[in-house]
Amino acid sequence: MGIASSSVVCIQIFLPSFHLHDHTASADKENHPPTNRPNPNERKPIVSPPSIPHSSPSLTQFMSHKMSPPFPDPLILPPLNPPHSFTLVLLHGRGNSPSSLLPFCSPLQRSFPSLKIILPTAPKSRATIYARSLITQWFDGWHLDSPASVLNPGQDEWRSIDGLQRTTSYLHDLLRQEIALLGGDSRKMFLGGLSQGCAASLMALLLWEGKPLGRCVGMCGWLPFVRTVQRATKDFASRKGDTEEDGFDPFGGNGEDDEDKPQDVEAAAVQALRESLELEGNSPITRPNSFDTPVFLAHGTEDDKVLIAHGKEAASTLSELSVNTSWNEYPGLGHWFYPEMITDITAFLKSQIPQHRR
Repeated sequence: MGIASSSVVCIQIFLPSFHLHDHTASADKENHPPTNRPNPNERKPIVSPPSIPHSSPSLTQFMSHKMSPPFPDPLILPPLNPPHSFTLVLLHGRGNSPSSLLPFCSPLQRSFPSLKIILPTAPKSRATIYARSLITQWFDGWHLDSPASVLNPGQDEWRSIDGLQRTTSYLHDLLRQEIALLGGDSRKMFLGGLSQGCAASLMALLLWEGKPLGRCVGMCGWLPFVRTVQRATKDFASRKGDTEEDGFDPFGGNGEDDEDKPQDVEAAAVQALRESLELEGNSPITRPNSFDTPVFLAHGTEDDKVLIAHGKEAASTLSELSVNTSWNEYPGLGHWFYPEMITDITAFLKSQIPQHRR
């Protein structure tokens, strides 16, 4: 099926309308829906993963993670009604597995029968946030809302560099191969994820060097290195303002290296991200094509794992970079996907089909 460096698991699944519990997600606390609902008749999440204990910082947090675990085979759901015309790559959350997303995929494919869905599996690695438990995760990290993180946002992002490097490279390979199967039409390619999977997919989108994708969706997530992006945006605006006012670029030196400097704010943001992630290769100097990919972000107002403020910040930051971003809040909902989200995301993805466009 065109997956890099591994065989794939391809199955046809027809799910009845019952709740699916993922027993492989026993280490998952991040993807855990709210448990304090006072009314049993209120909207409830489709899956309820269990939780794992948190830890305090320790010396082991500073250990190197250079031993890169391999990416397991993805789970592939063929279209219910061939031929295959669109593909969605959807990433699960930290501590979870592809099967946790099956209740999301089943109604989506019933409404979008020509859609093929690829559910990658995150490799297992030591999670600093969970006492270095060995769990599935796309990258390592620390609490988004710990007192230290609030006082000094971004101070622990160095933990994410290794994992984001690997995950972004893996996803880009997967996207390229799947786009080739779609006849080279990148607009038929969708990308997205839940929680940490949302964060990883947004990073992969911003660093994507190909043509625009059809759609990107994120649920209950955040934008990694968001402070880096915001600083780059602010610095570029300041530099541009100084240049326009004085006719002199204080960051341009003697002009010999100006050809390598970003000419657009979007390019400046990507350059800052690439430097933060220590990526090799040249950074773009003009607006990357990936920024023309429409983005749908969904978040429950009662999410206590990834606060809604992080989702709002991701949406506003993307909007400032002229990314067509749709921000969607769901009152009373927690940290998981819900029928309302599935309905809205299905409509968003299907809007890429010509006959469904308004």
